[in-house]
Amino acid sequence: MSVPASSTKLLEHLSARVRELEDVREIEALAARYHSLCDGGWRGPSHEDVDALVDLWVPDGTYDINAARPPCRGHAEIREQLVRLRTSMPWILHTFTNSEIDVEGDRASGRFKAVAYYRRSDEAHVVVGSYLGDFVRTPAGWRFGSWTADLAHGSVLSAGPSPAAARS
Repeated sequence: MSVPASSTKLLEHLSARVRELEDVREIEALAARYHSLCDGGWRGPSHEDVDALVDLWVPDGTYDINAARPPCRGHAEIREQLVRLRTSMPWILHTFTNSEIDVEGDRASGRFKAVAYYRRSDEAHVVVGSYLGDFVRTPAGWRFGSWTADLAHGSVLSAGPSPAAARS
């Protein structure tokens, strides 16, 4: 049985739309995985599984979260940065929302609003801004081509040890 041309076009359109929606969801899941793998300090170290974090990037990807440092390029530099973060931010919790993702075939770009709470030197901090990403479809799924923190504001929330540290 043949499908009329108009039905074929409709099916092609719907198939492409479903693929795009699945791609957007997979990219959102990639960003969520990054945040979850960074978070920690209450039941184990932050940035605990560096190998899993590094695997979120393509081999020549870039990671730019510190305006005072040049962007990290490639898995080795990204790994070094993540290991540093484990020490410099031993307690961190991310949230993100308002994703805007544009998919063009095997490439995509996106922006996510973000809030991160962290402790450094016995002070609690909050930063707000956006993460900007370029994403690449790989045989293993979507990966970061680049991931950049664009911070709009940061504040010290409180000084002194965390309530959890005070209980120990």
